[in-house]
Amino acid sequence: MAADPVTSERIYASLKREVMSGVFAPSEVLVERRIAADFGVSITPVRAAAHRLVGERMLGLNAGGGFRIPEVTEGSLRELYFWHGQLVRNAVSTGDQIPLDRRPLIMGPTVFTDTAAMTRGLFERIAIRSANGEILAAIRSAGERLHGARLRESWVMPGIEDELAEVQALTEQGSGQDLLRALWAYHRRRLRRISELVAALHLPLGRAPSL
Repeated sequence: MAADPVTSERIYASLKREVMSGVFAPSEVLVERRIAADFGVSITPVRAAAHRLVGERMLGLNAGGGFRIPEVTEGSLRELYFWHGQLVRNAVSTGDQIPLDRRPLIMGPTVFTDTAAMTRGLFERIAIRSANGEILAAIRSAGERLHGARLRESWVMPGIEDELAEVQALTEQGSGQDLLRALWAYHRRRLRRISELVAALHLPLGRAPSL
């Protein structure tokens, strides 16, 4: 029996949030009955949510049945950061720019979830300015898949807050070439630290390890 739409949407949002937040490790198989029990629902909405996340490439189908968290390799993470960089620079270079939302991106105490959320918000603002819905959707999708790595970037790259502040300032100034150079530097820095970021993704959140 199909779950009601409100329950399905709630489970989808909750499961997606858990996947993005690193509750599950790379390659971990999702036990549908356990997740359903944790959420207090039947397996049906859990399975429906998981299939939606497969379509968003945030989950994969498990060979033995069910679903699993995608494995993260140096190659796959490098491609994702590179793709995100291409998308963001395309958004900046597009001709029809709409006015910038100048409300500040508020940063609380320095914790990993704050820097990840701030990064996501900043790049979505850049995408919105392009006035191109396809660019926005693509940047949002790539950002969601990068969220686990962003939660750990501060472990291997100090100064994330200053880096984001520079990109934000250049975005507000509307300085095209300077902003493009800053964005390329942002992504190049991560491409150079791919091996460390992949290693960090295989460690639990909570404290910065010695990498």
